[in-house]
Amino acid sequence: MSNCAKVSITGRLTRDPESKNWQGTTVVSFTVAVNTTKKEGDKYIADFYNVSVWGKSGEFILPKLAKGSLVQVYGDLILQPYTDKKTGAEKQSLSVRAIDVIPLSPSAAKKESNEEAPAPAPAPGNLPF
Repeated sequence: MSNCAKVSITGRLTRDPESKNWQGTTVVSFTVAVNTTKKEGDKYIADFYNVSVWGKSGEFILPKLAKGSLVQVYGDLILQPYTDKKTGAEKQSLSVRAIDVIPLSPSAAKKESNEEAPAPAPAPGNLPF
């Protein structure tokens, strides 16, 4: 069995998700802010996690998320090396490759929908039968 790091995070999107195509595969990316118990003065400090959702899962979840959406993400913790463009120094960044994303707040698609709300049910004394 290979070593792997699984994570589960719950937090809010810091921006609307972005969709890109990489070699014919959809990749949806967003950042999740997670409140911590660490304080700086009176304010709690948040941790930020970059999340990527690949393929059909990304296509499915994209219309359901928007900035501020509360989500739970389960996935693999990925350590990605990169070169800092300003200094040329080799660095590493942590991100989450999502296996499952569960929206915990109302769908963004429902919020932006122009559809009219269904008519309220008639009062019990005003039933048409």
